Amino acid sequence: MKMKCGACLLVLVLFMSCIPGKSVLAASTTIAKHVGNSNPLIDHHLGADPFALTYNGRVYIYMSSDDYEYNSNGTIKDNSFANLNKVFVISSADMVNWTDHGAIPVAGANGANGGRGIAKWAGASWAPSVAVKKINGKDKFFLYFANGGGGIGVLTADSPTGPWTDPIGKALVTISTPGMSGVVWLFDPAVFVDDDGTGYLYAGGGIPGGSNPTQEQWANPKTARVIKLGNDMTSVVGSASVIDAPFMFEDSGIHKHNGKYYYSYCINFSGVHPANIPPGEIGYMTSSSPMGPLRIEGIS
Repeated sequence: MKMKCGACLLVLVLFMSCIPGKSVLAASTTIAKHVGNSNPLIDHHLGADPFALTYNGRVYIYMSSDDYEYNSNGTIKDNSFANLNKVFVISSADMVNWTDHGAIPVAGANGANGGRGIAKWAGASWAPSVAVKKINGKDKFFLYFANGGGGIGVLTADSPTGPWTDPIGKALVTISTPGMSGVVWLFDPAVFVDDDGTGYLYAGGGIPGGSNPTQEQWANPKTARVIKLGNDMTSVVGSASVIDAPFMFEDSGIHKHNGKYYYSYCINFSGVHPANIPPGEIGYMTSSSPMGPLRIEGIS
């Protein structure tokens, strides 16, 4: 999750660089939102794992919640991730002025979020990913989240800011879902809706081998997955496919450009790495199909 924050911030910066707008730089240079131009986007509460959705001329940023935890003497203690049970939402029409839409109280197990938690089965909501799809002639929004490292849930809404509901009352994907066996951390979802309206969900991470992985396990953990979503975006179709991402650690990402699919992920830190896959960087793979097979291209 710590690397996820840094990785997603990088993706967010790259995303912002693609947004048209005015710049004081020459027209031949990349148009981007420069440091100091109303950065950071928020500073009144913490936000991690940002995911950007553009809709009707606005960009919506969805973020994991978090908060400091304190010892009885008032000193800050190590984070247990206990406060990662909601999703913050902010939006902007100009990438400079932002509206805070508050928190989505996602997790609801054991009275989480003051008893207002939407997904009563979930104890956490890490690393949100959001998609919009027209269903029965109406735009519907789908928020995917990780219940810690043990599964992926989904909420639905009629607007990018809610109100949100739990359409199935349980996790959408768990380790018992066909094809998910062997995933160490079933978290960090990325959702993608293709041009034909078909949805795909990417997730996974971690290194097999417990506390003493072999070089082969570091190099080829085979813990990332992609699975096709049903037309309703709240069910899955068939079995998940393995994404054989070299030195995979966490943080699935997906987008399509000029007919090619680009899958990105955070490279792990240990083992012997080749020069083109250095530890702790963002790796990417490409494919002619959203389900793969994917080919490693290097680092972004």
